[in-house]
Amino acid sequence: MNKIFEVIRASRKALLSLVEGLSTEQMNKIPAGFSNNLAWQIGHLVVSQQVLCYKLSNNEFVIDAGLIDKYKNGSKPESFISAQEIAQLKTYLLDTIDQLELDLATNKFENYIPYTISTYKGYRLEKIEDAIKFIVSHDGLHYGCSLMMKKFV
Repeated sequence: MNKIFEVIRASRKALLSLVEGLSTEQMNKIPAGFSNNLAWQIGHLVVSQQVLCYKLSNNEFVIDAGLIDKYKNGSKPESFISAQEIAQLKTYLLDTIDQLELDLATNKFENYIPYTISTYKGYRLEKIEDAIKFIVSHDGLHYGCSLMMKKFV
């Protein structure tokens, strides 16, 4: 699992590097052909990890629960995302992975509820380790989207 956490951190650091120096307006711009923006991409990664790991094991979120509906699967930006919220999401991007690794070591996820994800039709997460492995792929998918978006902001 150590290598998996290294990959997740590397991917998320690459995303943070990608958006470094962009203005709040650039982070909020929804390019033609896209349904969301760079700020949403970051928020979505944070929220997806929280739902797939913490919610599905009946644990409390380690982020502000008010962010869940804003960035969950199927959502899109409904309003301008403030500089303060973007800064918080950037902090959560790495902090939540650190917390996940600590919580995994204490067996916090032993009551995991199996879940079939929509990203890859029919793919089922049976245990927390499956969810963490899926995060690698999911993060990579959204990093790719973010690379394309940045070209248009």
